[in-house]
Formats: sequence, structure tokens, C-alpha cells
Amino acid sequence: MTSIDVVAPPQDVLERTRATVEPLLRAALAELPDETREVVEFGLARQDFSTAALVLLSAEAFGDADVALVALALEFAHLHEQLHADLMARRGAREVFGADRTVSAADALLSLACARLPKPGVLILNVALMSVVDGYVQEIEMDERDDVDMAEYLGVAAAKSSSLTAAACELGALAAGASASQAGHLREFGDDIGLARRHVDDVLAPDTDHRTLPVAAAISSGMTVDGGRKWCEQQAGLLLARALHHLRQCGPRARAADELASLARAVTTARCAPARTPAPVVPSQSTAESRADQTLA
Repeated sequence: MTSIDVVAPPQDVLERTRATVEPLLRAALAELPDETREVVEFGLARQDFSTAALVLLSAEAFGDADVALVALALEFAHLHEQLHADLMARRGAREVFGADRTVSAADALLSLACARLPKPGVLILNVALMSVVDGYVQEIEMDERDDVDMAEYLGVAAAKSSSLTAAACELGALAAGASASQAGHLREFGDDIGLARRHVDDVLAPDTDHRTLPVAAAISSGMTVDGGRKWCEQQAGLLLARALHHLRQCGPRARAADELASLARAVTTARCAPARTPAPVVPSQSTAESRADQTLA
């Protein structure tokens, strides 16, 4: 079993990712009409390129394959999803450019993403995006009901927030020659990180957003919203622990494993305010990992 130490500086990983995909990114943007490119560049300014980093690091965990195009494709797919989130929430790109231009840019991004993936990769990406769409459909339906339980909220959060991170890890691993079992563990790693990040995003969101998990937890259980935040932080910690368990199980190269673990922590529990519950120590004993699995089952 590989030992994982969370020591790699995440900023170095993100800067290296940007440097890797930047030439390909600029070439791709040159294919777009000016009006569409303006919307895409607006969206890219908000991206941290962590989705692309997951692709690169997942490949580095198993080999030396050139997966820059795959990384760029997944970053474009993530921005495609973010522009649709802007449309649904009437914010961001929709406020600045209007609905028609935002839709056009999102469609262009999907075409750019699929053009840079081999056919098996396109199939994996399509499944991930269908899960995202299903999450949005379920969310709309839930807004019309008064009997939504916490399990449904969590299901929608997972569909919208975990699908692309899971696909990014799986595609990177497969491109570098990982076995189906190894790629499956990394897919589970990405899935858990995506949901953990959603928990933390919602902890940091305003109380007025009724769709956040802390508010949903408070309504479902009768606790305060602050209690809901603490619960979400605990869940993020458990999800991170489970993600790192999957990372260990796939037998990755040590450096890539360290960097994946560091990036996972940076985008999840490390973002919580110091005044709140500290980020959990990564459990190294199988009993702790088993307890995390049982709690989240």
C-alpha cells in the first residue's frame, strides 16, 4: 500500500497545469468567433484549472503519457457546466452577456472538449455530463416540493458536483495505461473530492441561498444553519479521508500521489475558516478508513 503524505504545494501544481495547457488553450480559443471567445475568456478567468490538474496528476500517477489535450477537454467541459449554472442562477456570464451568448459559448465549449478526446473518452465525458443534467432536472423538480429529504439533496449535489471530477481522474489514469481497477479507484477518488468540495462551497456560501447543503441539513434535522455548516465540514473531512483511501488502493507513483492528495485537501477542507473545525488529519489506519466508509454509506 502506498504511503500518502500531504506535502506538495498545490499552487505549484496549478501553475504547472496552466503552463501545460495554455498553448493548447490559446489555439483552441482562436477557433471561436470573437463574441463567443469573449464569453469563454470571461468564464476561464474564474477557473482555477483544478479539473485539468486532476487529469494531469492522474496520468502521472501511472505513466508518462501526454494528456494535455485531455486535461484541456475536461477544463472546457467544466466551464461548459459552469456557464449553464450561470444560466440557471441568472448570474455571472448571463448577467454580463445575456442568455443567448452564454448558451452559444457553452455549446462551443462542449464541441471543443469532444474534439480533443478519443472516442472512449467522449463516451465517458457524455455519461458525466448527462449526470450533471440529471442533477439540474432533479433540482428543478425539488424546488416545487415541500417533502424533499436530505438524501435527495445529497444525490443532486453528487450528480452536479462529482461527475466531472470523477471523469477527469478516470480519463487521466486510463490514458497513462492504468488498469480498470486502478482507474476505478481514481474515479472514486475524484467522485469523493467533487462532493467534498461541494460541501465546502456551500459552507462558504451566503445563508440566503436555500439550495445549499447547510441550509438543507438545518431544515431536515431541525438544527441551526451553523449546525448545518459544522455537519457539512465533518462530511467534507470524511469524504476526503475516503478519497485518500481510494488513492492509496490504486498503487500510484509516490510524487503524483502526494500532489493529488495535496490538491484534494486544498480544494476541500483547507478552505474552511480557521475558526471552524480544523481540517482532519488523514487517517492512516484501516479502521479509520472503514469508519469513514460506514458513515457515508
